[in-house]
Amino acid sequence: MSDKAEQSEPIEHGFREGDPVWVEDGNGRRHPGTYVGDNEASGWFGGGPSAYVVHPEAHQAEVVSVFRITPREE
Repeated sequence: MSDKAEQSEPIEHGFREGDPVWVEDGNGRRHPGTYVGDNEASGWFGGGPSAYVVHPEAHQAEVVSVFRITPREE
């Protein structure tokens, strides 16, 4: 299997649309968010798997590495 094919395989992370998550920032702090879905374009640009997360309190959305998000209990 080529490197290109390996990059396009989805990561099994277990998040579903609407799941509450924590997003870790560059300083190790966690911020509440909601998982929206996978970023389908991440493999095309050579980056690792990423996802869309919204931050309702801040009225923002961002694309983050799936390795920076963890489940959050409400």
